[in-house]
Amino acid sequence: MKVAVFGRGRVGRALARALAVEARSARGPIAAVEAEVVVLAVPDAAIEDAARVVLAAAAGSPVVLHCAGARGVDAYGPLPGERRDVAFGALHPLVSFAHPERPPTLGGTSFAVAGPPRARAAGRELAERCGAQPMGRGPAGIHGPAYHAAAALVANGAAALAFVGVGILRGEGLSKRAAEEALGALLISVGENVRTLGVPAALTGPVMRGDRETVRRHRAALGRGNDARRAYDALVPLIERCAAALQRKPK
Repeated sequence: MKVAVFGRGRVGRALARALAVEARSARGPIAAVEAEVVVLAVPDAAIEDAARVVLAAAAGSPVVLHCAGARGVDAYGPLPGERRDVAFGALHPLVSFAHPERPPTLGGTSFAVAGPPRARAAGRELAERCGAQPMGRGPAGIHGPAYHAAAALVANGAAALAFVGVGILRGEGLSKRAAEEALGALLISVGENVRTLGVPAALTGPVMRGDRETVRRHRAALGRGNDARRAYDALVPLIERCAAALQRKPK
């Protein structure tokens, strides 16, 4: 299956590398597109325009997959009605693309796949070619705002909490870099526990153990009226619910 990747940003470069193709610009006019599957790794607002540019240069009726996690086929505007010969769908790598120059490795990750059957089949094949696990084998696949909110909550929430944690450790005398390395390694261990043990089994710490005295000491050390204390107080009830679920889990 011949693939063309359009978009030279972080996602486009990572997909192009994994699929062993060149990341191309989606700004027209462009050279002829002879691919069976076209991947649009462009900003959400540019998806419809990029699809029109690429389809104008395409031979035949390719599958078109965008990479916007919060959008579905609606991102193409009226195009699906105008080009019924083309299968429009979505392919979203569930990966953090933070580094501006070094694309992450996609092997061992998961890709959300959505769209009609032909689009989902192509998306699953591309995910597997990247060494990833495709998600979404139902009638429409998995994608859209709720799916993307789950991803953003975990990925962005973890980074934001690390930001708060680094501030606390700097106050205790660690350098910023030392704090980032320490908390980064901690997050890796948590991610591995979630992946291998699942949730709520990955939960550890004083709330899980019912150690109220340690929780009291934490809150006292963090003081009042600051981001660290507010974050701690907001998370404790969620951790308690997770701990309760762990206690209810059949052994």
